[in-house]
Amino acid sequence: MNLRIKIVTEQSKELPQIEKLYRAAFPDNERRPLAPLLQDDTGHGEVLAFYDGTCFCGFACFLTCGDISHIIYFAIEDFLRGKGYGTEALSAMFKLKKGKRIIVDIEVEDEHEVNNTQRQKRKQFYLRNGFCETEVKYRWRQESYEILSLGGIVSADEFRDFWEQIYSDSDALSIY
Repeated sequence: MNLRIKIVTEQSKELPQIEKLYRAAFPDNERRPLAPLLQDDTGHGEVLAFYDGTCFCGFACFLTCGDISHIIYFAIEDFLRGKGYGTEALSAMFKLKKGKRIIVDIEVEDEHEVNNTQRQKRKQFYLRNGFCETEVKYRWRQESYEILSLGGIVSADEFRDFWEQIYSDSDALSIY
């Protein structure tokens, strides 16, 4: 496997594939339009596509501010899951964001939720790939989340300051 990253724009040929995977991988209550990330002129928003040769493998959407890069969406094509592509993509993202702390939010494990097994697997995936738990937990769009970090811990104050800066710099990005 030789995963490569491509920066995605509104004109990128893989945008329809990304949008299809995005709709399949994320529930309605978590999906926000991708256009603000693609049109962002503050330097905070970024969409990446992952390829193995010519095979589209998945995508990630980032918001970056200061030394924190927040993966707000990350998905690998369903037929490629469990084959190491997620791990390779995380490794490629970490190299791309060298010197930054990378954070990801995941749904809090809850035995009363129908997708609790999926939540547990997702958390274990990130922990196996070097992410650490943080003190940061929050609610967004009727769901509880926790933050995991790679490359250094992010505190609750730093997480709050990150979002305040994003909102201050861009009204369009405030939907995330």
